[in-house]
Amino acid sequence: MPTAAPRGTTRWHGASVRTDGVKIFAFVLCGMTASLAGLMLAARSTAGNPSLGAGLELDVIAAVIIGGTSLFGGYGSIVGSVVGAIFIGILGFGLLVLGLSTSIQEVIKGAIIIIAVSLNRR
Repeated sequence: MPTAAPRGTTRWHGASVRTDGVKIFAFVLCGMTASLAGLMLAARSTAGNPSLGAGLELDVIAAVIIGGTSLFGGYGSIVGSVVGAIFIGILGFGLLVLGLSTSIQEVIKGAIIIIAVSLNRR
């Protein structure tokens, strides 16, 4: 994407991409999806507590890595991330049904992240 290049580079190569407009659109889209996620989380818990998402970082990272996005650069896909999120959701539900404590669940998810990263490195 031209917005990752140094400022003014797109003009030098003859590309007519309005990088400022692309950046503004990206921030607006990010804000809209974050607000939608917040509304969905508030509806799920029937409360508007600002600390409801605390501790979900490991699940998000695991979902994205399992979905095929590399931690070392490169590209990922939305479909892969959604599949990874579904996998992590099913895994979390299964571990909960088995009656494992949350600390054991985190260890298992961490092990899955390590395995996924090591397989992605090859």
